[in-house]
Amino acid sequence: MALLREDGLDAVSMRRVADRLGVAPNSIYAHVADKAALVDELIDAMLAGVPTPIDGGWRERIERVMRDSRRELLAHPDLVPFALVRQSVGPNALRLGEITLTALREAGVDGAAAVTGLQVLLVHTIGSAAFETGRTQDPDPSARHRRGRERAAAFGGVTAELSEPISRWSGDDVFERGLAWLLDGLVSGRTARP
Repeated sequence: MALLREDGLDAVSMRRVADRLGVAPNSIYAHVADKAALVDELIDAMLAGVPTPIDGGWRERIERVMRDSRRELLAHPDLVPFALVRQSVGPNALRLGEITLTALREAGVDGAAAVTGLQVLLVHTIGSAAFETGRTQDPDPSARHRRGRERAAAFGGVTAELSEPISRWSGDDVFERGLAWLLDGLVSGRTARP
């Protein structure tokens, strides 16, 4: 994680990790098979920063897990693309999944519907972080905003009418609204079909 924070994901190699630990590179392979497995471990290590909520109702606990997961993803933007395409099954990911599945059960969503609910919540949380890191790393966000507004206005129709909000991105608001809508839908049964 220190290498990732200091130099980015490109710097995280089996050799660099071995150098940092003061061991031979071959000894690393006794713990992880390759760089892909190393990235899996980094994702789970990142999730260690998500605290376990022990109080509050089911909804509050899920909201905290998703908010804190998003916060950790935003703090580790190099890992976001991998979190999108790789399902983590490390101990921290399993811990957070257990918290969410237990809370969904308390809300009356159980079985396959709860698993689908967890997956949808993860897609929303990780997707929100991916969308946001892409925008925050843009070298000229004001130019992007201007281009988006101009293109939406030129497109016509409802898109043109909404060109200003379409071109603006308020990550926290979008994330929070989406999370609320998903949780409302899950418990109302509209999206909780197995």
